[in-house]
Amino acid sequence: MSKPLNVGVLGCGFMGRAHSNAYLQVNHFFDREHRPVLKACYGRQEDRQKLDQFAERWGYQSVETDWRNVVERDDVDLIDVCVPNFMHHDVVIAAAEAGKMIVCEKPLAMNVAEAEAMVAAVEKAGVANMVSFNYRRVPAIALMKQIINEGRVGRVFHYRAVYNQDYTIGADVPQGGMALWRLDSRVAGSGVTGDLLAHSIDTAEWLNGPIQRVVAATETFIKERKHADSGKVEKVDIDDACMFLAFFANGSMGTFESTRYARGRKNYSTMEINGENGAIYFDLEDPHILEYFRYADPDTGKKIEDHLTGWQRIHVTNFEHPYMKNWWVPGCTIGYEHTFINSFADFLAGL
Repeated sequence: MSKPLNVGVLGCGFMGRAHSNAYLQVNHFFDREHRPVLKACYGRQEDRQKLDQFAERWGYQSVETDWRNVVERDDVDLIDVCVPNFMHHDVVIAAAEAGKMIVCEKPLAMNVAEAEAMVAAVEKAGVANMVSFNYRRVPAIALMKQIINEGRVGRVFHYRAVYNQDYTIGADVPQGGMALWRLDSRVAGSGVTGDLLAHSIDTAEWLNGPIQRVVAATETFIKERKHADSGKVEKVDIDDACMFLAFFANGSMGTFESTRYARGRKNYSTMEINGENGAIYFDLEDPHILEYFRYADPDTGKKIEDHLTGWQRIHVTNFEHPYMKNWWVPGCTIGYEHTFINSFADFLAGL
């Protein structure tokens, strides 16, 4: 019999939905000692109707309109932080001091000082924790990591990452409020750098090692927007676009680009790594495919036959591919929501 793990989720928006679904599904597909129980969820009093609907839809046993009440409850083991970024610091530190396990959405904090204080509190408390970088758990990206670790790319020269969207184009799009708080620097802390590039940077360092230095530039294309809460036109302080050149500890160079002004791109996240013996490319909008170029044998260093060179498309659905033995038969794909289920399966495995 699995042990219940009582979960309190803070936030009833997009990420709250994704995490709630993952907690409900994870034990259906992964054998784990612990079984998440949706014990309580938090939302603001002004969002009470949405909070009640959220709790009913996902089967939460209770609701709270003060996040501190969730943290202080004896019947909650894990605090899952899906609230806007400006709340992360206080919530995580309080949860750590209360001895709770913690899952926190990215970006971790509003700035480095907050993040360092949060890490120190968690380490002092010695509680299980995870930052929700779910894209590591895309099977094709996990396979990318495996191929690199097997030496099939060899010495790395270049890493390229792009993460583009288009949902904030237009001066009539407001900032702030329930839907667009990511455009309000007082709530989000940063723009695409924290929202999108946080994923790209995490994946890059996971695949290619630490970044030592960068040269960067940002731009805010629309300087003022009406605020959804106040109705007043206010200055926009977040970055709409960011590009930077990175230098990795392994001697390779990287380029990173992110914008919310790429018309036609909805959730376009790509990464490519070029090495001496091979290359790999991934596109999140085609998530079950990994493109791999094999140039030389990793064991001998000998170039493969000319007639066999060329990019190959690996359909990442076989049982031997990362995570896929827990899902369907080969040839059947999984989607965005499954990356969270895979993440929580990994978290539960570490308890």
